[in-house]
This record gives sequence, C-alpha cells and structure tokens, in this order.
Amino acid sequence: MDSNSQEAVQVNSGSQMDVDSQEQEDMQVDSEEAVQQADSESQEAKTDISLIMPKLTAYMEVIRTNNSTVINKIRNYLLYIRAEEIDASNLVINAIHPDMIDNLQEAVKLMIDAGFDKECCNEYSKFRMACITSCLSYLKGLQPNLESREIAKKGTKFFDHEIREWTKVSNVIVRVLLPSERTLCERVFLGYTETMNLALMEVCRPFVIRVLDSAVNQAVELAHSNKIELFSMISRVIKAFHDLIQEIEWLFPGPGPLGDYSIRNEYINTRKRLRKATMDILERLEDWICNENEMTCFYGGLYPIISWDVMNCLGEICEAWTAISFSMVADEEGTAPCSSFSDQFNRIIEMLNSHVEIESKKYTDPAEGCIFMMNSQRYIQQKIIEFQSKMSTILPTLNGAIDENNAMVRQNLEDYRRSSWVEVIGLLKHRGGDEPNAVESMKESLKLFNVKLKEICRVQSTWFVLDEELRKEIRESIEEILLPNYGIFIGKLQNFLGSDADKYVEYSLYDIDALLNDLFRGGN
Repeated sequence: MDSNSQEAVQVNSGSQMDVDSQEQEDMQVDSEEAVQQADSESQEAKTDISLIMPKLTAYMEVIRTNNSTVINKIRNYLLYIRAEEIDASNLVINAIHPDMIDNLQEAVKLMIDAGFDKECCNEYSKFRMACITSCLSYLKGLQPNLESREIAKKGTKFFDHEIREWTKVSNVIVRVLLPSERTLCERVFLGYTETMNLALMEVCRPFVIRVLDSAVNQAVELAHSNKIELFSMISRVIKAFHDLIQEIEWLFPGPGPLGDYSIRNEYINTRKRLRKATMDILERLEDWICNENEMTCFYGGLYPIISWDVMNCLGEICEAWTAISFSMVADEEGTAPCSSFSDQFNRIIEMLNSHVEIESKKYTDPAEGCIFMMNSQRYIQQKIIEFQSKMSTILPTLNGAIDENNAMVRQNLEDYRRSSWVEVIGLLKHRGGDEPNAVESMKESLKLFNVKLKEICRVQSTWFVLDEELRKEIRESIEEILLPNYGIFIGKLQNFLGSDADKYVEYSLYDIDALLNDLFRGGN
C-alpha cells in the first residue's frame, strides 16, 4: 500500500474513533439525566403530600376494618368485668396483622420525614377517634333502657342507672381503649416521640374530657336535686372518678407536651368542680333538714329516720370528699377547703340536733321525748366517731361535736329519770311519825308504788332503744336510784311489821331488776 493510502486509512480510522467517543459521551449524559430525572421524581413522590397521604389513608382504612375484633374483645371484657380477662394495652395491636402495622409505620415515617408531622397527626387521629367512637356506639347499644316514667321523674332508679352505665363506659375508655391506643401509637410512631405524643393526645384527649365532664354532670345534677337519697349517690361518682384518675395519671404522667391544654390540667379542673358540687350538696342538705316538716320514725316511733338518713348521707359525702381531696396532691387552695368542709359538717350536726329536739317536744309524755332524743344523739355520736376514725384529716374538729353530744345524752338521761321516776321514788320516802300512822302511810305508799311501777314498766317495755350500750346505761341509772331506796323502804316496813310485811310486798329486788331488764326492748 502506498503512503497515500496508508494516510487515508489512518485519517478514516481516527475519524471513526472520534465519532464513537462522542457517542459514548452522549449516552453517558443521557444516562445521568435519566437517573437525575428518576431521583427527582422519587424525591417529588416523597415530598408531595398528595402522593403520600393516600397511602397512609389506605393503611388506616385497612386497620379500621379490624375494629369488629376489638369490639368482640370489649364484649368479653364486659361479660367478665375483670381487667385481667383482657390484655388491654395490646387490644388493638392483637387485632391487626403485623404487616399492616409495619406498612402504616412506613407511611407515617414518609410523612414525618417529608415535614408533614401535623397532617400525619390529624389524619391518624381522625381515623383512630372514629374507631373508638364506633366501639362506644356499640357499648351504648348494650345499655338497658329505662321506662320513660323513670327518666321523667329522675329519681333514685334513674340516677342509679346513669351512674352505673357511666362507670361501665368510663372504665372501658380508660382501662381498655386508651391504653391500647397508647401501645399502637408507640409502635406506629416509633422513633418520633414528640409527634407520637401529639398524635396520642389528639386521639385520647376528647375521650378523657368526655369521661371527666360526665362525672361533673352527674355530680352537679345530684347536687341540684332536693332528695336526700340522691345526695349520697355523689360518693359513687367521686369514688369512680378517683379510681379512673389513677389510671389516667399512669397513662399520661407529668404535664405533657401540650402545656396548659394537657390532660393533667383537665382532671385538676374536674377535681375542683367535683369538690364544689360536694360542698353544694352539703348546703342542699342543710336546706333539706330545715324543710323536713314530717318526722317519720321507726322502732315504735322513738327512732327518728331523719337522723339515720342525714348521718348516712353525711358518711357518703365524707367519703366522697376524702376521695376528691386525695385523688391528687394538694393544690394551691391549701387546707382551707377541708376547714370549710369541717365547719359545714358541724353546722349540719347542730341543725339536726335542733330539729330532732323540736320534734321531741311533741310527745305528750316528756320521758318518751327524752328517749327519742337519746336514740338520735347516740346514733349521731357513733357515726361521728366512725367518720373521724376514717377521715381525721378532713374532720379534725369533731372532738367538740362528740363531747357536745355526750353532754346532751347525759342531760336527756337526767331529764328522763326526773320525768319517769322521781315521783315513784318519792313514794318510798318514809316521813316518820308515830308507828300506827307511819305503818298505814307506808302501806298506802307501797300500794301506789306497785301500781305505778307496773304501769311504767308496762309502757316503757314497748319503747325501743336501739343501741344496747345506751339501753344498759339508762337501766343502770334507774337501778342506782330505785333499788337502794326500795330496799331501805322494805327494810323499815319489815321493822314495823316483821313477817307480816310480806303480805304487802309484791316485788322483791330481783323482781324489780327483772322488770327493768325488759325496758326499751320494743315489747320483745
């Protein structure tokens, strides 16, 4: 090949290499642009909420279809009414396939990483609140229906039903549904604690408020009634509230991420409102005592039901006050509320004693009125001692009330002895004189004594003293003035008449003691 031909081949070969090199460069550029475009599209998919949200919504919707399993678990819980029968904290998770939770967790991660924390929380809380609402609607369908007339008159049966159903639903919310929601939230928002707290609060807060507001509504409605049998029901509401608060505090410890809008602040405010409702009931109880004109009694008419009702009502209110006072640590109000409660408690005791004393004056036999008063005072005293032993911190000033009631019992006992026995014992007083006149006078006095003793014991054996210790005190107080005087009188008569005195002696000391032993037993 000549030199010209070789040069031509070399030129052509070089040109071809330049063309191939250019083509490779062009293909590399196209490839890089394709990768960049793909990355751009992928990044857009990760940052475009319209592309991410449907995935989250779809996964939430799939999980919601498992709500029937949750409802069945709740039904089993209600059948047994025992928390240990159900794994409450895992109730929702156990009803969902693990893959579904993983998918939801991935969708949540995409949204949060793309900066859509708030939108994610809103969507999540919307679906979970709908699931809880569905469960509660099922519970409502299980509630027994009251007759319309019971609803209209809003009496004991109505409130008993309302409190029972509120307690049942509240327990399901606080002990079953909310712990389960916390577990699910912790799993789905794993690694995103702040967002998890926000989502959990959005889901749970409305239902906690529902429980707390219902407690207040029940208490306020009871406080606005004018029936003593309804006043005492507030203890059931507040005891249930106290138990629920312990569960809520465990679920949501500390102030929480929402500051003044935290769940803790909600139940602190609820506690204050319940405490006010309790004080309102004490005021209503005062009004009820003042307006109670018909004094109903039992045990032979000598035991005022008002004392029984008021003291038992006070017992329930004291238990409610104790629960509401110690359901949380003391707040800024300090000890003033307890002092106010104690003062009002003492005022009610005074009003009750005054009311019963007015009624006691209506008895034609003053001695019967004294027994009526002593029955009431002893029961009041026993209940005060019982209250103070259980609730000394909220009733620190009751020693004065106990001493006052003791003094009133002693005074009424003295009045009773004077009314029933002074005249009888006066017949046993020997006034001296010459023997024939003295003997005749003693015979006549003994005859009258026997008649009066028999009549007093006949009548007063039908009277009733409920407290055995009080019955013993009254009987012993009679014995200590009657038996010595009778013994002295019979001894003097025997000195005058010798064995002939037995003709006039109808009762021995043992016979009188037996008669006295039958007093105040209601005829038994």
